[in-house]
Amino acid sequence: MRIANHRLVAEDGDNDVTFIDTPNQSAPIKPLYLIIHYTAGTSLDGAVSWFRNPAAQASAHLVIDRDGSIVQMVAFNKRAWHAGKSSWGELESMNQYAIGIELVNAGKLRQNGAGEWVNWSGKRIDPSEVIVATHPQESSSAGWQEYPEAQLEAAIAAGLALHAQYGFTDILGHEDVSPGRKVDPGPAFPMNSFRSRVLGRA
Repeated sequence: MRIANHRLVAEDGDNDVTFIDTPNQSAPIKPLYLIIHYTAGTSLDGAVSWFRNPAAQASAHLVIDRDGSIVQMVAFNKRAWHAGKSSWGELESMNQYAIGIELVNAGKLRQNGAGEWVNWSGKRIDPSEVIVATHPQESSSAGWQEYPEAQLEAAIAAGLALHAQYGFTDILGHEDVSPGRKVDPGPAFPMNSFRSRVLGRA
């Protein structure tokens, strides 16, 4: 993959990239960081539809489905509304400084009365896709939907193209810039290996 005119472009062998515009964007940014999120939903179409809704007041530069399909919604030199109230070091309002990738993932799960794993909306998640773990910012364990390999590889490919173009200072989770308010991408996301593969660090 590569970046052309602040858009992600697929090359031979890459996942296709579709551009679907959103009204939920604003002034130009200088990308210093890449921030990873999960959608807390279970479908690409649902996430894209929500981010296209002006009432959502939310968006992301990229949304990546579980099969590796990629939708870009905001040009990388524009501000997507993905981080909300956030800070990192001396920086406030990280939307000004970060490109946001949303991964289709149900996120933090609970067990219903039948012992099934469900997300916040009650959508049942196959137990084969669930790990039980304690978030570093929390004290009790919960279920978390895993990220499939196809999705992670697509995110890495996109991250490599973005880092080559913009030279990120670091890669963060939403949980890092909004601690106590957000827990994504959560303990199921392999942040250390993702960061090392994209940034080329040990």
